[in-house]
Amino acid sequence: MKNALQTDSRQATPGIQRWAWSAVVALLLSTMAGVGSIRAQEAPQANSGEETASDALVQPAVQDDASQPHKPRFRDRFFDAQDGYLDFSTILANGGFIPVPIIITEPAVGGGGGVAAAFLSSSPDHPRQITRRVLAAFKTGNGSSGVGYLQSGYAMDGRLSYRFAVGRGKVTLDSYPGFAPEGIEYTSRYDYGVVGSALWRFSDDRISFGPLFDFRKLRSTLDVQGLPDAFAGEFGQDMQTGALGLGLHFDSRDNPLTPTKGVNALAEAKYNREAFGSDRDYEEYAGSAYVFGEASQRLHYGVKFEADAIRGDFPIYYAPAVNLRGTPAARYQGMNTYASEAEVTWRKDERWAFLAFAGVGFADAGSSRIYKDSGALYTGGVGFRYRIARRFGLDAGVDVAYGSDGFVFYLQFGHAWSFGMD
Repeated sequence: MKNALQTDSRQATPGIQRWAWSAVVALLLSTMAGVGSIRAQEAPQANSGEETASDALVQPAVQDDASQPHKPRFRDRFFDAQDGYLDFSTILANGGFIPVPIIITEPAVGGGGGVAAAFLSSSPDHPRQITRRVLAAFKTGNGSSGVGYLQSGYAMDGRLSYRFAVGRGKVTLDSYPGFAPEGIEYTSRYDYGVVGSALWRFSDDRISFGPLFDFRKLRSTLDVQGLPDAFAGEFGQDMQTGALGLGLHFDSRDNPLTPTKGVNALAEAKYNREAFGSDRDYEEYAGSAYVFGEASQRLHYGVKFEADAIRGDFPIYYAPAVNLRGTPAARYQGMNTYASEAEVTWRKDERWAFLAFAGVGFADAGSSRIYKDSGALYTGGVGFRYRIARRFGLDAGVDVAYGSDGFVFYLQFGHAWSFGMD
């Protein structure tokens, strides 16, 4: 529509890196809090035997007359047959979707909302291989709006993992060049954006390698007069970008939605060239690692490291930005950015979990004359999760973070780092 029409989770327009698609699939937790925190009074009890594929269809409640079969009621689809809690596994397992009201909490776009339909499915033979489909439309407080479709999944018997997104709209953000620390507002209108990847899995199916693509057409404008030519000259013109590249991915996570063990590491390079339809020649590089582990059955931890860089004749608003909970999108940009975050999660039971996190980041201006070094940026916060789809291992919840610009809260659907890891 890394974040509303640049849905490439690693190298999108910095002001919307990761927040847009996270918002697209953010669950309306007010509904969950009112229903999911209590047991369904009439939900069926778990079977004494092991769960089978037929458990995807919730069994009917206890019958008053055994001779008269009782059909499952509509509401039974929303509660788990094993523990009686609010759960969307049955709906998703039978090809349904979660209708998701969008609540955008990103302060860089003034908050906002929208609506989305989120589909999840997995192969019985390969439960780790989850296919995601999201169709969404949103509008924010500062006039940003967009529509888009995102899909990620597997093909060729799981040997090929793919991801693509298409969309259009407009996004209004603030840029923070060195000469204007209070920020300068600009708007980018996208005729289209198409991004994606197709990675082939080797004999060791934890490793995959393959091409990346990124094509966009936009026009960026600003209404401020008297700005330096090196900055103002970047706006007020139509521009096309076209990039091809390569990605290398290592993934040993136990669950791609809410991992508790394993490692996810990526290295990517994309090259915008005239031969690919780009009006500018520049390069984008990204590297990241996410490590998950268990200190005990109830105590889990995660650590992330991210580094992004851009070189060549790049549009200044495409410079990468520090990505941490508690740091507004696009606030700290440079030719090189670094971010690290640690998280500790305590699982109260199979449904509820509570977490704390802390991070540090840095933006390096490099040879750019537009931005300045950010210095060390520190963030931290707490949150909670509810397992909204037990069979998929999918959590949803809220994080409250504090950074250099004060407090901000985030609605999470899956792990907070999910869209950077794919």
